[in-house]
Amino acid sequence: MGLRLEWRYLVNLYWAKTMNKTLLKDDEFAEMLCDHAADTIDFLLEKEQPFGILCDLNAVEFDPPLSNELVATFKPLTLFLLSGYTLESADIEEEDLSLVFEAGFGTENIASVVSVPIDAIVQIVLDESVIFVNLCAVPQLRKPRMPARMPTGGASSVEKSMQSLLNNPENRHFVKK
Repeated sequence: MGLRLEWRYLVNLYWAKTMNKTLLKDDEFAEMLCDHAADTIDFLLEKEQPFGILCDLNAVEFDPPLSNELVATFKPLTLFLLSGYTLESADIEEEDLSLVFEAGFGTENIASVVSVPIDAIVQIVLDESVIFVNLCAVPQLRKPRMPARMPTGGASSVEKSMQSLLNNPENRHFVKK
């Protein structure tokens, strides 16, 4: 009885660790987070509440394009603060699901229309508090999916994982004797 309970504990522990990694690559989960981000931004825009977005700069478009020198001053994950005229000009474009707003950049306040795909928004910030996090938008975590492998026979993947866990002497304490 004790061995059976401990085995389930190890399987649940293994599942929790691997599920966190695979969940971030799940398209349905990413779409759900994207919808939640769009709903949150839409709510903030309706309330005319200033907010910030931390986003992947590689996905951002500027029209007209900003100079290379100016873009070089931005970090790979860039924070845009939407307030005043920038907030008033902001809207979500439904056709490509992007947040679009006008902003001024640099010391000369160079005007550009900024288009940020919702799925490239990593965080939404209100005052100094993060109110939304989208881990699926972090470029390092959103890797291309590998095709699923077919089982080759022999031990199941759960049995192989269990055996790998038990082969480590530090994990032996999970098994009751």
